[in-house]
Amino acid sequence: MFNVKVAEGENRKAGPYIRECLKKAAREGRIDAALCAGSAVDLLIMPRGAGSSGEKAGCMLLAGGQSREGWEKSVRCGLSAGDELTLSSIGRDNALLSLQKDITTLSGNLLEPQEIPVELARPAEPEAVLAAAGAMLLLGADPDGLKLS
Repeated sequence: MFNVKVAEGENRKAGPYIRECLKKAAREGRIDAALCAGSAVDLLIMPRGAGSSGEKAGCMLLAGGQSREGWEKSVRCGLSAGDELTLSSIGRDNALLSLQKDITTLSGNLLEPQEIPVELARPAEPEAVLAAAGAMLLLGADPDGLKLS
């Protein structure tokens, strides 16, 4: 089981949305992860505006243009060309993500560049969708049936 922490960012809606999606996916058995507050963090999710807390994690998911400086293993998601995971389109109940570069999941599986359809249970802000979907992919969710609830 992977330990995940979601840092607080300037977008007060993103954190709760990401946590809710991860909790539901874990309950449904789509990922093997738990939210934690302790120090042994496998994945630290940093939404836009989250300050550097000095925390250590096996992997960092950086959303909204965060710098990857100082992080050996990190994945960036956002709307710029340098991000590994970007948003191709978003609608009321679905989104299409674009994985621009190879990424390795926390369990060591390789995900190659591809378009990833995502089912949305409710409308959400693009940054929150990207961060939640990116976290689920890193945690081993199937990219062919990605669902955010």
